[in-house]
This record gives sequence, C-alpha cells and structure tokens, in this order.
Amino acid sequence: MSHGWGICTDVQPQTNMEKSLFTVDELTGIIQACARMRPHGITDLEVKSFMKKFKDKKFAAKCDREIIRKGCELLGMTVNDVAQICIDGMKPYAAEIGLLGTEQA
Repeated sequence: MSHGWGICTDVQPQTNMEKSLFTVDELTGIIQACARMRPHGITDLEVKSFMKKFKDKKFAAKCDREIIRKGCELLGMTVNDVAQICIDGMKPYAAEIGLLGTEQA
C-alpha cells in the first residue's frame, strides 16, 4: 500500500523495503528511458550520465523527481547512491528487461 503514498494512498512507507519500493518505481523509469537512448543500453550506463538526464526536467517528464528525492530522503541516501544501486541491479538482467541496446558490447 505504501508504494503509492501521496499518489493513490495515504499509507506512508515505514520499513526500508517499503521506502525502497516507493523510491525506485519512479527512479527505474528514468533509468530505463536513459538506457533506451544509448547504443549499449544499460550495459555501460554510469550514474554520472544518468544524473545529467535526471536533472533535465523535460527528459522522462512523467517520472516524478520529487517522489524520488523524497524516497531517497526517507532512506537517508542520495539520489546518486540509490541510482547506482538500481543501475547495478538492473545490468545483469539487461536482456530480460529489454535494455541491451542496439549495439551489444
């Protein structure tokens, strides 16, 4: 229920798992959009490149950056750190999630 806190529920995330799910839903949307623009998809995506896109409000505009920031704050982590964890977690599954890119390394 806390996954949609402030969007479709009033259940605030309490556990680290709930806080993580709340945060990474929007975050992985931007990561996915960023990876889809790269020839090698997510396989060579670095957090520095991601952060450039994250700061561009027009890029993946429907992904709510305030939710991501709020979630990171709840976790006591920076956006950079959470993004790095997500990118690292997604890379081994690049083929399964369709993020290998058009030029496979």
